[in-house]
Formats: sequence, C-alpha cells, structure tokens
Amino acid sequence: MLPSLSDDEIEDRYFLIGRMEILSVLNELILRREPVTVYFRSGRDFFQTTLLEARADALVFDLSGDPEINKRLPISVSCIFVSNLNGIRVQFACGQAERFEWGGSDAFSVPLPDRIVRVQRRESYRILLPVAKPLMVKLFDDDDRVLGEWPAHDLSVGGLGFSTVGEPPLQIEQHIARLHLPLPGQVDVQSAAQIRHVTPMVERPDGVRFRVGVSFADLAPATGVAIQRFITKIEHQRRGQDNGRRLR
Repeated sequence: MLPSLSDDEIEDRYFLIGRMEILSVLNELILRREPVTVYFRSGRDFFQTTLLEARADALVFDLSGDPEINKRLPISVSCIFVSNLNGIRVQFACGQAERFEWGGSDAFSVPLPDRIVRVQRRESYRILLPVAKPLMVKLFDDDDRVLGEWPAHDLSVGGLGFSTVGEPPLQIEQHIARLHLPLPGQVDVQSAAQIRHVTPMVERPDGVRFRVGVSFADLAPATGVAIQRFITKIEHQRRGQDNGRRLR
C-alpha cells in the first residue's frame, strides 16, 4: 500500500482535472481503441465498449451487444468507466447516459467527466478512514471461525490496513478465507484475502500497537465499485470541510 500523501501530492499523482488533459486522455483511448468497461447500477451491471468521440461537453461510446443492458443503462443516474492506457489504469465517473444517433448508428452519450483517476499497476489510491467511529474489519479462517476484529485505518480497491494492540495471531503471506468490512450505506466488503505485513509501531501502556496490511483476493467487481464510491464520498466530504474552514 502507498504511504500517506498530502492533498497536493494526491492531486498530482492520481487526478487529471484540466479539461484539455481530460480530453487528451480520452482521445488517446479512442485513437488506440482501448477496451473500456462501463459499470452502472452500483456495479451490478457492466459491459465492455469502446469510446467513439470526446466532445467539449460530452463523451460518446458504443452500445453493448446485449439489448437488455442497453435498456437499463439510460435508467441509471451515473456510471463508472475503467480502462488501461500505457500500463496505467484510468477510471472516471460520469452522469446519466443518453442514447442517440451518431454517424448513422445508435450510441450513448454522457457528460464529460470533471476528473480522471490514474493508478499505476500494483497501486491503488488509498484513503485514510475516519477514526472517531472506526470501521471494524473481521477476519475468518477456513472453518469460518473468527480470527479477530479490529479497527480499519485505510482502504483501497486493492486492500486495507488495520491496527491492533498487542501482536495479532497473523503471519505474513497467511491466507484469510473471508474478510468482512461493512461500509456505511454501501454493500459489505466480503472477500478472501492475504496478510501482507504485520508491523510493530509503538509501545503503549496497554501493549505494543501493530499495523497489519491486507490485500484482497478475487474481489467481486461490484464490491470494487462500491469501495470506489465510498472513497469518493469520503474524499468529497473532507474537501468540503477543508473549503469551509478556509472560507471562515
């Protein structure tokens, strides 16, 4: 997992927010005809497509080969696009899709995204979780017995980190049969996992604090989308709070 980054470092490393930069990335995806996966209905539906045109205010992309998917997409209020460009994962969210005629055939159009997330291979954008009311992660062994429940301190689509007081009964590279993390207002994260590190941090009166890093294994696409939506929600809340403090 990545170390904690400042807001400016996160902005520089992960986000494209300039309109010309966004159009440049979208046009390169179009030129290379890179496959793009569109997720909607909170990840319950998805299909692969290609982008057709990036306009000043809209993005045009091809229909699905499934007529039922084509009927359901315009009903969804938003959708998420995921692709790869030069080994970098690119992802962006857009508003409601509209079906219209493009070049003599039907296509979909969505409002141009206001930002694009770029993530290098083996990296995931990590967000620090609230500490006032921590989210609790529970680990289970192969016999579905509870290995422990601890407060999670960071989360990404690649995995999470949690804290323990006292050394946990876990080993590096250990397979976890099931991990359970409830996300407020979202689907619960349930996945197999693997322990990546168990690191002693600081001694406290009640024992040594450890940080544990966990990577997800075979995470369901819908769950990955739910994590992304949760991360975006937390980020927007924090940015709103920061802006409010600056305006006072």
